[in-house]
Amino acid sequence: MLVKFLKSHQLMQFIIYSVAAGVLGGALWVTFQYVDPLPPSKVTIASGGPNGAYYGYAEQYAAYFAKQGFELEVLRTKGSMDNLSRMAEPESTVAAALMQGGITTPEAHPDLESLGSLYYEPVWLFHRKGLKFKGLSGLKGRRIAVGADGSGTAHLVRTLLEENGVTDETATLLPEGAGSASEKLLKGEIDVLFTIAGINSAVVQKLAAETGKVTLHSFDRAETYARTHHYLTKLTLPPGGLDLINDLPAEEVTLIAPAANLVVREDLHAAIKYLFLLAADEAHGKGDMFARPGQFPNSDAALFPLGDEAKSFHKNGPPFLMRYLPFQIAITVERLKILLIPLLTLLFPLFKITPPAYRWQIRRRIFKWYKQLKRLDTKAYELTDKKEARKMLRQLVAMDKMVLETSVPLSYTDYIYSLRLHIRMIQQRMERMVGNDADGDDNPVA
Repeated sequence: MLVKFLKSHQLMQFIIYSVAAGVLGGALWVTFQYVDPLPPSKVTIASGGPNGAYYGYAEQYAAYFAKQGFELEVLRTKGSMDNLSRMAEPESTVAAALMQGGITTPEAHPDLESLGSLYYEPVWLFHRKGLKFKGLSGLKGRRIAVGADGSGTAHLVRTLLEENGVTDETATLLPEGAGSASEKLLKGEIDVLFTIAGINSAVVQKLAAETGKVTLHSFDRAETYARTHHYLTKLTLPPGGLDLINDLPAEEVTLIAPAANLVVREDLHAAIKYLFLLAADEAHGKGDMFARPGQFPNSDAALFPLGDEAKSFHKNGPPFLMRYLPFQIAITVERLKILLIPLLTLLFPLFKITPPAYRWQIRRRIFKWYKQLKRLDTKAYELTDKKEARKMLRQLVAMDKMVLETSVPLSYTDYIYSLRLHIRMIQQRMERMVGNDADGDDNPVA
């Protein structure tokens, strides 16, 4: 049974088509070496304190990542400056971070890039009711909570105060966050509190409601700050913008605001960059008091240069496949596109060559017998000896049997029977030469 299978045309067919498949597979394997590796299944993002907006948005990103089959670890930090220092560490495992605009320069961190701005972060200045001052320069000699060390709030507030001559030498600058400093402001233990937060921040809502003790400052030089610091934007908070029922604030307030940025390492996998952009679009695309729907994320006020993925996303939206396919499938198809080159290059010639090669092998099985038959036929014309004729008859009978057992597809059986007819013609000539003796004991056909 095994011998029969080894001689079958099915085995030949399997071998030929396996060789073709092997050639194609080899070409795909070589090409696969140039395909981008799979994206990591887990990445880490530096956020902020557990009560801050950065942490809340990072948790939203993590939920989006989980829906797409990836894990995003949210790392709690002290804020933007802490996030920046963590990403700057050569051996850091932090792949992304939320940062406040304007905290550094691109030249200082060439290995980082921005995926875009996410939302405005207004600078809120609350002070004791009755405290009179004109501009930030009027805060000299005051007790000022400028934000916790390591936060973007402290970095920006100290920059603005220093420009107005308010420093540690001319005022009492306290490195306290809004959470603890708000109580001190209400008790009169400090004069001024700065915080950078969203409009729905609990601290902002709380202090704005304390109209009997605290006043929200309107930046009359907001346009100047926006022009001298291009990462700042002048914003207008309309009356009732914080609380319509209680009409807070009662008058229009002018604010300044940097934009929160989503920052990643330059060498982060492109697919993960797109996943961050998709998560940011879902989290920030609805808009708020200061931004219309669809305004964020965008490429304005980027802390670092945009990468190619971010440029494409902000200009054209998500890649075509990511719009219509699940993310995992989309990135798999995207990264395997390069394999289409050898696939299309080899498939056509393989389809052209393989079937003829198979047919040639089948016909070769049959035609090799014609070569032997022709040799016997030529020899038969020269035979005069009956003993040699009987020997040839035995050879012809053996050949006829082997030809009959030759494995070919049904579509080639006409070749087999044509060959057997030719064998029979020579047999008949040999039988006439042998004569009646062919029926004797030496009859090779018996």
